[in-house]
Amino acid sequence: MKKYASLSIAAVTAMLAVMPATAQLYVGIETGSAQPMRVSDLSGFPAVTWTNFHAMEVSGAAATPEGTIYVCNGAFSTDLYQIPAGGNPAYLCRIDKDMSALAFGRGRLYGYSNYADPKGIYEINPATGVTTLAVDVYTGTGFRFFALDYNPADDLLYGYTEYGDSGLYSIDLDTGEMLKICDPFPASNTQGRGLAVGNHTVYVTATRGDDGIPFFAYDLAQGPNGSWVGFDNAFPASHSTGGAAWVGAPCPPDMNGDGAVDTQDFLAFLNAWAGGDPVADWNSDGTINTQDFLAYLNEWAAGC
Repeated sequence: MKKYASLSIAAVTAMLAVMPATAQLYVGIETGSAQPMRVSDLSGFPAVTWTNFHAMEVSGAAATPEGTIYVCNGAFSTDLYQIPAGGNPAYLCRIDKDMSALAFGRGRLYGYSNYADPKGIYEINPATGVTTLAVDVYTGTGFRFFALDYNPADDLLYGYTEYGDSGLYSIDLDTGEMLKICDPFPASNTQGRGLAVGNHTVYVTATRGDDGIPFFAYDLAQGPNGSWVGFDNAFPASHSTGGAAWVGAPCPPDMNGDGAVDTQDFLAFLNAWAGGDPVADWNSDGTINTQDFLAYLNEWAAGC
């Protein structure tokens, strides 16, 4: 069983209070000056509505299950920022390698470096900026994953590359195996520099909005060689690289906030219920009894 950073019941309760009620896709661009990031819950897809978020220079972005967003910028010397759920951006550190994309999974922050030797996916310590090679994606393959994210549903990274045998790939962090899912999205220019995975769907941000190219989504349930679906580009006047992050909707039965509903969550609830913790009053009737246990069990079985 995988190990994740633990959260107290009180911390999870506070987290759910500030997270958006629906899942949201955050996107940003890097143009040489800070531009507002955009956010959408994708309602009305593919004709979605975007609203402004914090103004940031964005080369890469990723989000934790708790709703914290990491943003990096700068092609040759990369600065890392953190945006807590419901909070403001805060500078963390300078990463010791360039980073063009970010992903968050298994409780760790990852990034793709295009100028390191070897070019590859590196684990990043967000407190110090120190990096450790996780997967060499260039030697013998020539892949450059400027767009990257993690999918908790299958424990794989997903990357989009315009180099090597271009297209969308799954990347196994344990073995380094990279499997092609599909060819690049259908457009006159297939450059995509931001990627986020949510609800088992890959969202890729095309860089040529000013050429009328939309963003694209790929439903992973199709399996290999499926179809891309275009949706409204958040930056239709832009000709720029950028990043993307997915923040999922609150999931109350995910008691430890790791993005999965599993045995660890059931045990966390059981401990709270046996100890009379108010968070175990699942039906909010002021008492902690069998009804709360059964109500949680139903939600836990359904997952998120």
